[in-house]
Amino acid sequence: MVEKANIHPGMKVLEPSAGNAMIAEELRRTGAEVDCVEISDALRHILEAKGFSLIARDFLEFTTGGYDRIVMNPPFSQGQDAIHVRHAYSLLKPGGRLVAIMGESMFSRSDRQATEFREWLASCQGTHEPLPAGTFTDKTLLATTGVNAREVILNKPLMNIEIDGHRSCFPPLHQSAA
Repeated sequence: MVEKANIHPGMKVLEPSAGNAMIAEELRRTGAEVDCVEISDALRHILEAKGFSLIARDFLEFTTGGYDRIVMNPPFSQGQDAIHVRHAYSLLKPGGRLVAIMGESMFSRSDRQATEFREWLASCQGTHEPLPAGTFTDKTLLATTGVNAREVILNKPLMNIEIDGHRSCFPPLHQSAA
């Protein structure tokens, strides 16, 4: 995941649901400047103890952009992953890249939220690839799940391009999970 983000030393990188820092620690190894967002007080204490820069508590209320890379494993329940990915995309600077783990359900459901997300992802020329079954069942992980997931990669263009009067990637929608 971190490798696919193509991070170089000195890049400004965001981990918006930093949890216990498993992804953030890998990001720091790249030499990037890593900012973290975490809502849980217990996990914020872990991140602080590990020396990470906590810049916000609630990711969906965080609006400071300009990130070269965003690497994330957002919450999957109730379509939160789609909402988080769209919001994260809005925080990338032009030429930036987002790599996210998302729940498989966003790619198999036929409801409005899932359909709109897939249309938006396609309009951004984003890619998605299923992860192997059991990816998150490793007992050495702090939290495990049997949920199937996908890796999503989005590159933000250096400029918005209009084709037949439509932008190449629509702006993110700020919507509730309902």
